[in-house]
This record gives sequence, structure tokens and C-alpha cells, in this order.
Amino acid sequence: MRATPSLRLLLPLVLALAALPADANNCVSWRKLAPEARSERVEATISSHVKSHVSRRYTSENRAAIQSCLRKFAEQIADEFTAACDERPGGSAEYLDDIFDRYLLSCIQ
Repeated sequence: MRATPSLRLLLPLVLALAALPADANNCVSWRKLAPEARSERVEATISSHVKSHVSRRYTSENRAAIQSCLRKFAEQIADEFTAACDERPGGSAEYLDDIFDRYLLSCIQ
């Protein structure tokens, strides 16, 4: 049986989501975290992305450089997550993922 085009497009997304921590970032869980736990959550998000199926399209050197770049922004990412969740307490995981993705794109380019 051949996969339909839409299923082939969804597979990488499903695999990427499976790589996220079980308690994926959302504003409800973020706001419950102590400041040091927020830093740990950002680090876990960075690590999950670097280990994900989606990031395998980069060479190992590129993955290491992307991870290093993201770690330089970890405090800013945490601050921006906090500000976003203060503004929108019920923000979803996608809401915070959009913030993370902006930093990721800056590290890839």
C-alpha cells in the first residue's frame, strides 16, 4: 500500500512531535515552573530538537553548531516564553514553539 501525499507530509511532523518532552511547553505548564526549572525546560527543548528526526537533515557538525547557538539564546528564550505567557496565560505549545522556531531559524541561517 502506498502512502498518500498528505500522509508523507505528515510523517515528519508526527516524528518531530514525538521527540518533544512528554509535558510539552505550553503556558499553563510554563507558569508553574520555578526560574531554574524554566532554564532546564529550555535546555530540554533544545536537546529534543537536536535529537529529533527533523534535525537529521543537518550534518552532525551543523547540529552541534545549531545547539551551541540555541544555548547562547537560552536565557532570552526563557524570558520571551515568560513574557508571552504573562500576556497570554492559556497559550498553547504551538504558541511557544513559534517563539522557539524564530531562534532556531536565526541559528540555522
